[in-house]
Amino acid sequence: MRGFSLIELIIGIVTLAIALVLVFTLLYPQAFRSAEPVLQLRAATLGQALLDEIIAKSFDEQSNRSGGLVRCDGVSGPACTDAANFGPDAETRDTFDDVDDYHQLQVTFPALATAEGDSLAARYPGFGFAVSVCYSDALGVCGVGRSAFKRVLVTTVTPLGQNFEFSVVKGNY
Repeated sequence: MRGFSLIELIIGIVTLAIALVLVFTLLYPQAFRSAEPVLQLRAATLGQALLDEIIAKSFDEQSNRSGGLVRCDGVSGPACTDAANFGPDAETRDTFDDVDDYHQLQVTFPALATAEGDSLAARYPGFGFAVSVCYSDALGVCGVGRSAFKRVLVTTVTPLGQNFEFSVVKGNY
């Protein structure tokens, strides 16, 4: 007699089923996580673009924007803005002119856009960001009073809810 008995056939099917369950249990979570590096890269790109936009602005509302010969809190310059007054000076993002105007700016999908108002919703679906600005020391540690440095912290949020923080220190020079 040749062939398989019913018991051998059932054992083979059960063994195959267990093997398939193990393979899919191990591979399915990996497929879900395969999108994470792409989302992390997009979060980094968005964070860098925002920092580039912000750091290109003046140090303070009281800073001289024509060459920077007179600095706020300098020998002959006006006082810099107090930290309690950080935030937009009755302006919109496209007219922000100093780094502390971005303080407490928070944008979520689908309102994500460039400073000029061009939508980024197609490029960054489900992303968002928040910005905070504080006076700091040269190492980026926030302090209580005014100083010659401001730390800009951009937090980008991916569609998976992951937060990525990017910071830069701008000096009053």
